[in-house]
Amino acid sequence: MKSRVESGFWVFRAPVGYRYEPATSGGGKVLVPDEPLAAVLRKALEGYASGHFASQAEVQRYLERDPHFPKDLKDGTLRPMTVTRLLKKVVYAGYVEAPKWDVSLRKGQHEGLISFETYQQIQDNLEGRKRAPAARKDFNEDFPLRGFVLCDCCGNAMTGA
Repeated sequence: MKSRVESGFWVFRAPVGYRYEPATSGGGKVLVPDEPLAAVLRKALEGYASGHFASQAEVQRYLERDPHFPKDLKDGTLRPMTVTRLLKKVVYAGYVEAPKWDVSLRKGQHEGLISFETYQQIQDNLEGRKRAPAARKDFNEDFPLRGFVLCDCCGNAMTGA
């Protein structure tokens, strides 16, 4: 298993948004995006990196609203730690690592859902290098520019209401 990780293969359970398929080159299985779940996760990760989702709580609410995303709890919600783990996984950027086996970060044999730059931006946001405004409980996908577009007359932020 260690040598497969060193070769860039993910050897652990397939993360949410991926599934295993036989490698075209033979010799085992490789991760491939599992649609439509991969698209949902991609949007959540890119949204957090770009600031569209200002906090992990907004990412959590977005994932809880999606019918494709698997829920942690019987009431249809996610644990906050689940969102944190998703945001920290380098496998979503197409890389692998296994620190417990002394295998450093390296390019994986699978397709990433996001770019490595997006992954780095997520890590910067998590470490507090970029402070985001407080979470909005009234966030709605129908109004993606809420708070970003200003009224030409009065200069106030446009609202969705």
